[in-house]
Amino acid sequence: MVIDHVVMLVPDAAEAARELRERHGLGSETCPYHAFAGTRNHSVPLEPPSYFEFLAIENRQAAESTEAGRRVLACEASGFGLFAWALRVEDLEAVSRRVGIGIFDYTVPHGDGTLRGWRTVSGPAHLPFFIDYPNNGDRLGRWQAMFDRVGHTCGPRGFVELTIGGSERELSDWLGPHDLPVRFVDARLGIREARIARAQGEIVIT
Repeated sequence: MVIDHVVMLVPDAAEAARELRERHGLGSETCPYHAFAGTRNHSVPLEPPSYFEFLAIENRQAAESTEAGRRVLACEASGFGLFAWALRVEDLEAVSRRVGIGIFDYTVPHGDGTLRGWRTVSGPAHLPFFIDYPNNGDRLGRWQAMFDRVGHTCGPRGFVELTIGGSERELSDWLGPHDLPVRFVDARLGIREARIARAQGEIVIT
């Protein structure tokens, strides 16, 4: 189990991309529209295949019609910022059985016979969701190509620490045995801060 990605909601995607570039030396790339949440995602590839993702609401009516979209709107109502994180696992079926929640499959067939997309097991909004990418072809190579394209100037690596608001016991029960780099604070439920290693020092995103 590893940190796959962290998600932030922003009011203006172009401004967020500019700030990440100017303040932290992080490049980004605009990615597909998520019809299931009414959002457009923008990816900041870190050491492949981990990444940071920022979203902007593109279709408010679509967001209001789904559980995923309503979570986004709740984040907007609370002032934007970090609101989700995902853990990549080797056996999503085993996770599904352990927590008693079914797998949601977002994969679609691709022309080369592989799949594109992902599968998830999600619980309460303040807890991380579990994810895998079955039969996804050369996914690592595609992320490496994006990493090379976006032109980072800071040498980003991966997530070195996440700060979480809420109950350590609740999260531990949800995750099962793990050695994830998380710390807990007395704050609003959910992810409060993400630290990313870079060639010199760390990038802090709140």
